[in-house]
Amino acid sequence: MRILWVLGGVVLGSVLTLIAGVALWLHDTGPTRAGIEVRVENRTGQDVREVRIEHDHGQVLYRAMGKGDTVALTYPVRGESSYSLIAVLADGRELRGGAGYIERGARTREVLEPERVVSSDP
Repeated sequence: MRILWVLGGVVLGSVLTLIAGVALWLHDTGPTRAGIEVRVENRTGQDVREVRIEHDHGQVLYRAMGKGDTVALTYPVRGESSYSLIAVLADGRELRGGAGYIERGARTREVLEPERVVSSDP
């Protein structure tokens, strides 16, 4: 009888360990942690026709950003990544910026100024 209690305890402990491991794995790889968030602020003094983020697996496009507007753009990633930002102003000029290296779950801030893009962590 005592062996059944010990065996039951071992089985129960193994099952609980497996459930906890799966729960932690799902939490770490879930959609809330898998994305990169790029917050873009328009301080150019004019409207922005288009903001484009080009990354390893495609691009994110946002059109018609007004003066002083801020927008948060996200894209999914597994592991490490990089992106480039291209903003087309109302007068036709292009501003370029972006992160050379970024990890999953990170957030960055891109400030569009009249002549340049300033990149930083929020």
